[in-house]
Amino acid sequence: MKPIEDNLLERFKKLVSDHIGLSIRKEDNETFRKALTIQMKGLNIVEPERYLSFLESDDGTSKQEWKALIISLTTGESYFFRDKGHFFLLQNTILPELIEKNKNQRSLRIWSAGCASGEEPYSVAILLDMLLPDMKGWDISIIGTDINEESLKKAARGIYSRWSFRMVDKDIQGKYFKRHPDEWELHEDIRKMVKFQYGNLIEDGFFSKNPEIRDMDIIICRNVFIYFKKEAVSAVFDNFLKIVNDGGYLISGHNELYGLELTNLRRIMFPEAVIYKKTVELEVQRNTSVKRGLSNSPVPLLIKEGVIIPPLKLRGGGEGLCSPRDTKREIIALTKQEQYAEDVNKAESLLNTCKDDDGVLYLMAQACANTGDYEQAESLCRKAMDAAADSADPYFLLAHIAEARGNDEEAKELFKKAIYLDAAFIAAYCELGGLYEKENDIPRAGKARTTAMEFLKSLPSQATVKPYDITAGELLKYVEYLTGARDADLMPAGPREKSRR
Repeated sequence: MKPIEDNLLERFKKLVSDHIGLSIRKEDNETFRKALTIQMKGLNIVEPERYLSFLESDDGTSKQEWKALIISLTTGESYFFRDKGHFFLLQNTILPELIEKNKNQRSLRIWSAGCASGEEPYSVAILLDMLLPDMKGWDISIIGTDINEESLKKAARGIYSRWSFRMVDKDIQGKYFKRHPDEWELHEDIRKMVKFQYGNLIEDGFFSKNPEIRDMDIIICRNVFIYFKKEAVSAVFDNFLKIVNDGGYLISGHNELYGLELTNLRRIMFPEAVIYKKTVELEVQRNTSVKRGLSNSPVPLLIKEGVIIPPLKLRGGGEGLCSPRDTKREIIALTKQEQYAEDVNKAESLLNTCKDDDGVLYLMAQACANTGDYEQAESLCRKAMDAAADSADPYFLLAHIAEARGNDEEAKELFKKAIYLDAAFIAAYCELGGLYEKENDIPRAGKARTTAMEFLKSLPSQATVKPYDITAGELLKYVEYLTGARDADLMPAGPREKSRR
């Protein structure tokens, strides 16, 4: 069998990207090459060029081969209630709000795009079963789509190994699943709540071919866009916006919407979880006047999966320092309204008259970071550090910039420096915990979050924790949940519980 040379591998990568949207990273080249070689052996094809031509042909045989190739390239793991942050928000915020909003028409429409073997949409179905005691009077539509047809067959069976339950409370597992010797079978009434179907998100006419995928209250598309090229992400995202209802939600994975123009979407942020709500009242200002070569760039989704970085502790106003407080407040207001171009202009104007004010330098750095001008933001952070060596805020912002660039190790060190300068920096502990969990260092993640909880318990429950703009009581409940201290809170209890055969 002839080897697949690098130049030919690039042609295969482009073909796969054009066909299913999958972007093969450079570091995955050898894995991709191996997958192609295995498929060629199965077809007794010796020459890679012939296999490429075969995939490019549009006949029934090549379509079957595409299905086999897709399975070899897209098989991924999933498990029930994966990503505590998102399911915490689904249970405590999103679903209760939509249930109340839709109580008159008594309907909910939810789409899990890229559902793999079904654990995600089934998890949503279980939540709804426990939140809605009178669910039989509701029209509930939960659709799961995936490009991997073998995964969809497994999803339809609803039978899972122990590995799928590593985030599930034993009582929940016992209530909703029937145990077999080595597997667990989901109860039929939950299985019936979810409909599975094949779905290639970038296929021409996908939405016209799937008329049921419309008027969605929630679209969940996690860990799908990370494999797509930017052009494919943008095209799919535009279609999502067309079919999600006003007041509906889009839930994506970490950093997956970076760089997109979020027209009519409002971010709702918790530590480690950002969700997006569609609203006609709020339209993000387009970035048409930002200087330094950004005038033609779309408004980017902000640092760390879209988390807005508002000004923290403004230090200006001391002796010898500039203190135009009204302008500072105006900049903060613009940041919250996501009017980033005007934010930069205001901050730049203020900086011209307050060159040595570290608070103003930080405001300008934050404004630049929110437009994606990271180089300028970093430069201004360094100046702010020079102006006030004991300020932790610039380190916090630099850590987010490092994380946005994929430099998690640098981000960890910067969060640690922020904590060194401000031992009670709750947000830095939360962010550090998230980075440790990302690399599966659970002991260190737990330690960071435990420290955050200790500080949160010392605050009044209604005190606002910056930069999250949520109360200490709300954040404490969430961090406790992440550490497992309140695992029982994953599901509602009490009168909403229903008996099940």
